Amino acid sequence: MPFSLPRMRGREMTQTLSGPALWWRLLVIGGLWGASFPLLRMVAPELPPLVLAALRGGAAALAVFAFLAATRALHGPLQLRHWLVLGSTNGWVPNVLTAIALNRIEAAPAALIHAATPLLVALLSVPLLREERPGPRSVAGLLIGFAGIGVLLGPAAFTGSASFTGGLLILLSGVSYALGTVYARRVRPAAPAQLALGQQVVSGGVAGTLALPFGAGAALDAPAWVFGVVAILGVFASALPLTMFLSLLARARATDAAMVGYLQPPFAAALGAVMLGEVPSVLVLVGGAIVLAGVWLGTTAPRR
Repeated sequence: MPFSLPRMRGREMTQTLSGPALWWRLLVIGGLWGASFPLLRMVAPELPPLVLAALRGGAAALAVFAFLAATRALHGPLQLRHWLVLGSTNGWVPNVLTAIALNRIEAAPAALIHAATPLLVALLSVPLLREERPGPRSVAGLLIGFAGIGVLLGPAAFTGSASFTGGLLILLSGVSYALGTVYARRVRPAAPAQLALGQQVVSGGVAGTLALPFGAGAALDAPAWVFGVVAILGVFASALPLTMFLSLLARARATDAAMVGYLQPPFAAALGAVMLGEVPSVLVLVGGAIVLAGVWLGTTAPRR
């Protein structure tokens, strides 16, 4: 996801993207990342969560490796510690949580709850990033955004339904991504393209290792179409938008690139309706609008 990536450094932007050149990239990246929610929703009932996370990470790692090999960009510093940390916080941990959650919650509300990840970053910045502590406008965005999550989860909380559990798991996956973002901002690792490859390798490798004693054999009984969807998920909903986003960060303002986060939920909702017949309820639309308003308010606040 876009908020899990470190800022690029050591390179001056030759031309800042704007207008149609910026927006077609934002739409493609947001659409591909948004598609991950209905795609995961399709295959989550067919595979154990650890197996699904392993296959997703492995497919994404192979795709990133192929891209870097084709562009002769494989060379880079060995950043094992960063690979391990980000491969966990931005890799197998949220992938497993999301796989479990999407057995319990529909794609649209899951994407809307996940859109609150920048608010979680702002919240964690209070104790961990002194130079990026939120100001009054960001605090207002935090309060509004979490109120929106309350609207999305509220009725289900009183019934103890599966959707409430799924929503909490999506929120926890957002916390994991936020921790990875804060870590990346603190250490500012170099060579983000190689870092993305290492992150995916660790993500798929750790999930695969953990899956061996916990039902990896169940993958053998899955229908063939499941593996096709997982391949699409790994290549077109993970590796391709990740690579495009890295390129976008090199040529666009950070605030413009962050707009990807607003575009994912509409694509997730539309594709969920078409592919799965999941039409968002009025409550989901209202809660989602509140969440996005809070995220916009918090992320567009001027720096202190």
